[in-house]
Amino acid sequence: MYRQDQQKQINKVLEYIEVNLHESLTLEVLAKLSTYSVYHFQRIFKEIVGETPAGYVKRLRLENAAHLLIYEQQIPVTQIALMCGFSSLSYFTYSFNSYFKTSPKKWREGAYLDRFPREYHDSKKSKLLSNIQKENFGTSGYNEFKWLDLTKVKTIDFPMCATVNRQSIGPYTKGIPHAWDEVYHWANSRGLINQNTLLFGVPKNNPYITPPDKNRYDCRIEISESEIWNQDEEVTYHFEGGKHVVYEFDEPVDYSERSKLIECYSELYSYWLPRSGYRYLGNPIELVEIKPVKGSLTFDCKIKAIALAIEPK
Repeated sequence: MYRQDQQKQINKVLEYIEVNLHESLTLEVLAKLSTYSVYHFQRIFKEIVGETPAGYVKRLRLENAAHLLIYEQQIPVTQIALMCGFSSLSYFTYSFNSYFKTSPKKWREGAYLDRFPREYHDSKKSKLLSNIQKENFGTSGYNEFKWLDLTKVKTIDFPMCATVNRQSIGPYTKGIPHAWDEVYHWANSRGLINQNTLLFGVPKNNPYITPPDKNRYDCRIEISESEIWNQDEEVTYHFEGGKHVVYEFDEPVDYSERSKLIECYSELYSYWLPRSGYRYLGNPIELVEIKPVKGSLTFDCKIKAIALAIEPK
């Protein structure tokens, strides 16, 4: 069984990988970052993450490329391959075919619809799209907002801040409240939570692309700059903040209702985003409401809003 300090070191490596997928992420570089020898780093990484470092990096690169191929239609396939850390188009195409059982070109043109609920508004038409529309929606396509109330979509600037974090690994419908329970009680017992504290979740993966057992979700609580130096035993993480498009629900949504959240994300990505003049910048965030249950140590944990980091196209 791995120790807490080992988990912290591997978490540092995971954060580094996510930010630097376009760089050369050799085993030696990652092991040095972890402070372990190459041999021990490989062993600990595999025990904690469930994949080898090389396998994990390659999977993230492919999944990131799959996302970009859909939502960044103006970027050539070759450029996406390089952006995601592949040394050549031929190696990227071979790897993509092996993982997704289709070519990057066919994926972009509509093969992704085998996994996704609807077409991205700016993507190319395909025979597959036509067949799916007929099967799911009759003769007319899905071409209007059915889950989002556009009067509740707004843009907000979030400030930069430091956070503490706990991560849940597995399906987004299970396990996340347990991670919130741990980080909330840790922060609350140290007097770090008040009515203005930002609590947010970060789904690290697209559940239509990443296998459910490999989905990662960060539960993050803002802490003030003055408190960072008092938390020597705790790793703190940087939240960039910036402009986000935010959709707030009339009633907070339970984590078990992930299908509803996915529908709303789909409309933000596939319909609102391409018509808005903005492009997305990275993982979405989910603003969370936590209400302690009176007379117990448990609480209700629900999502009150979803948000995407954006910038002008």
